[in-house]
Amino acid sequence: GSVIIEIDETFPDFKRLLGAHKWSEFLVEPRDEAKFVSKIYYCTYNSDRIVQKNGWKRIDVQDRWFKGKA
Repeated sequence: GSVIIEIDETFPDFKRLLGAHKWSEFLVEPRDEAKFVSKIYYCTYNSDRIVQKNGWKRIDVQDRWFKGKA
C-alpha cells in the first residue's frame, strides 16, 4: 500500500526523510513488520483537501509508534 504524509513547511531539511527506511530501525517492538521497508517520495499534492478528494483517508501519526518517543 501507499501512504501520503504531510510535513510542516517549517520542518528543517525535509529531503532527509526521502528514500528507503527499514521498519526494524524505527518502530518500537516490531514483530512481523520488522521485515518491511518504506520508500518515501516527494508528493505534488499541495493541500490536504485535494488528497482527500482523491480518496485518501487521514490518520494522525502517534509518537508512541516510534523509538525514543514512547
